[in-house]
Amino acid sequence: MKYKIYIALLSFIFSSEYTERYYSAMDKGIKMFELSETENEFLETSNYFYRISQVVKDDWLSSYYYAYSNTSLSMMQDDPDIKELYLDKAFDIISPFDTLQISNIDSIAMSEIHTLKAMIYVGKIFINPMVNGMKYGSLAEKNINKAISYCPSNPRPYYLSGQSKFYTPSAFGGGIDKALPLLKKSLNNYEIFKEKKYWPNWGQEKCQLLYEKALADEKK
Repeated sequence: MKYKIYIALLSFIFSSEYTERYYSAMDKGIKMFELSETENEFLETSNYFYRISQVVKDDWLSSYYYAYSNTSLSMMQDDPDIKELYLDKAFDIISPFDTLQISNIDSIAMSEIHTLKAMIYVGKIFINPMVNGMKYGSLAEKNINKAISYCPSNPRPYYLSGQSKFYTPSAFGGGIDKALPLLKKSLNNYEIFKEKKYWPNWGQEKCQLLYEKALADEKK
């Protein structure tokens, strides 16, 4: 009996220390992510979250920020081939977590994961709109719809959809008139949506700026 209590106590101590190390690592990583602006900073952030993801392999959050950093790196490239390499890497990182079978993934996590997958597809479209629009447009929309279905209060899929509509000509299903309600919905959701610790919280300021630009363009 004493032996079992001793083993249980050791397990609790090691588990507590492991949890504290994880929290400490994530605190540092999130700060790096939020302050990243340059290519080198996003590279450093990407490598940092890669190291966490290799230690905690079933942790979708460290892989999410690892993938998001690579998506951001793609946007900073001039060479379309390098852009696509970063996007492919991001997709490969996050795709294994597209399942509710992993214990710490719930419907909100699934919403964030599908939003990021949609962002990756949108990034591929922007590399070559004429070629990739038909190829990836429906996949981006499918993931946005899944993100909304998993968590209708998540503001990010509405923002991403509104952004896509804003920059897509009306002849191809976009336009300001379609973008505005999505951006407005996103802003309303930002006011009520409560993220858990370490969970994605990006987009509100950029959504507000794009909404104001859309309103101004509508009046021209």
